[in-house]
Amino acid sequence: MNELVIDNGVVIDDAEAVLEGISKLSGKNISSAETFKKFINNEKATKFYIDSKCACKMQPDRDTVYLWLDSGFTDYYGNPIMISLLNSYGEYRGHYFGSFQTLSNAIRGFFPRNIKDINRNLGGLRNKYEYKIADRKIKHIEDENEFFLSLCNEDEPLGTMSFVLENIHVDLVEDRLGIEEEVIEADDVKEPAYDMNFREKEITIGLLLETIDGMQNYIDELLGEIEKFNSEDKVRMAELEAKNEEYKAALVRMRNFVEEETVQEIETEEQGIGGHSLLGRNGKILVLGASALDQNTMNGIAKLYGFHKKDFEYETDYTKVVNFAGRINNSERYAAIIFGACPHKVAGLGDWSSIIEKCRQCEDMPCAYDARSHSGELKVTKESFKAALWNVCNELKLKKAV
Repeated sequence: MNELVIDNGVVIDDAEAVLEGISKLSGKNISSAETFKKFINNEKATKFYIDSKCACKMQPDRDTVYLWLDSGFTDYYGNPIMISLLNSYGEYRGHYFGSFQTLSNAIRGFFPRNIKDINRNLGGLRNKYEYKIADRKIKHIEDENEFFLSLCNEDEPLGTMSFVLENIHVDLVEDRLGIEEEVIEADDVKEPAYDMNFREKEITIGLLLETIDGMQNYIDELLGEIEKFNSEDKVRMAELEAKNEEYKAALVRMRNFVEEETVQEIETEEQGIGGHSLLGRNGKILVLGASALDQNTMNGIAKLYGFHKKDFEYETDYTKVVNFAGRINNSERYAAIIFGACPHKVAGLGDWSSIIEKCRQCEDMPCAYDARSHSGELKVTKESFKAALWNVCNELKLKKAV
């Protein structure tokens, strides 16, 4: 366990654990916990003081319980990853990390009486965060090496360049021909002739991304040395810089292709989700009731579980649910129903007290699941929709196995 002092009275007390955890959440190979320190101390709005009700201030006061530090990195879903430190007599220490949702869940666990305030303040915290980071030069770190170089370009002391060179670990004895050979080798990577399992795919993708990072590190290191020791050859430097920009663009395209095409595939395989294949020939999933999400967002989430856009029908207008719900009489059209906020009384229910009760009590009705938030409220949110889809998949698997 090693400490990392961010500022006077601000300490990450287990930097190695934080480094390893954020690397996994972000999917990036972060070289050192010092990267967090550089980002926090050089960018705007990286410190957020949080009280027991998840209310946020930019300066500490007597109600401050936590200090959330922006690590500079985001998870696979684009959520900023924060490092949470606990206030202890005016000094902030800790090693917990995660998204806003993860850290707010921890506050709920310690202050259960404040759940309603926490739920209300969490949305305001997210909006305040987006507003505050709008003036940053770098909102989040997409590439660690480019972040280091941007610090050097701001005419900071030579200590920053030393830190960059220390962490990129490149052997300068290789010549420029080696760069071209490595680029060619990376471009010639062929798809395996056999169907790899999840573990093999994970290893292959990891090696490819490490190779890309190593190549970019070497290029930037070499150009830095050339500029320092051979600055008089302006024409040659211009040629090399232009070539480097071409390589960078190619590597960005490679990385984006690998990450976008594989992250969702890996998550789906890891969870063992069937999605579209679990539905019958005419089966669809009906989302019924008021929702906090638009249809595009819900379709994007459903894609992670293997479903297609055409697998869903939506009736999220609260006023229309009154007449629509009573017309659901059997399971021939719908394989499952996910309920958001619905009125208790709808047309055509007969003796049933609600459409939810009817679906759960009648054998010929589709399988039905509530989309409930962490507070127990019947509401379609990102988390409640994911949980409902997971339950739907498991239910359909069981029916298919019978």
